[in-house]
Amino acid sequence: MKNPGKAAEGRRAKAPSIAMALTWDGARCPARTLPSAARAFLAGRAGKGKVLSAQKLATLFAGDQVKEIRICWVPCLIGGPTVLSEPFPAPADGRLAFRAVKTVRFGDVLGVIYRR
Repeated sequence: MKNPGKAAEGRRAKAPSIAMALTWDGARCPARTLPSAARAFLAGRAGKGKVLSAQKLATLFAGDQVKEIRICWVPCLIGGPTVLSEPFPAPADGRLAFRAVKTVRFGDVLGVIYRR
């Protein structure tokens, strides 16, 4: 008989994907204000409805745990304390190696997928 605890320990933790809508200055924009195609783009591989705090995102980036980022860039400026500017120490390499692999236009909103 298999021990279910052993199987769970043997599985590798899945690297998280992050999806969010941002303005040009880095402030979060509510996804509900986006066109339906842009909302579907954001829900592609990342968890639906998961909104991570700036501190949690900084922890994930500092631990080099993020595999994919999906961002819908909304053409406006909001500013203020809600921008994602939480500092974090970079990994030993000193740089996070993400590259844009796909861009999609939804009217005036630009969807970009960044991957390692």
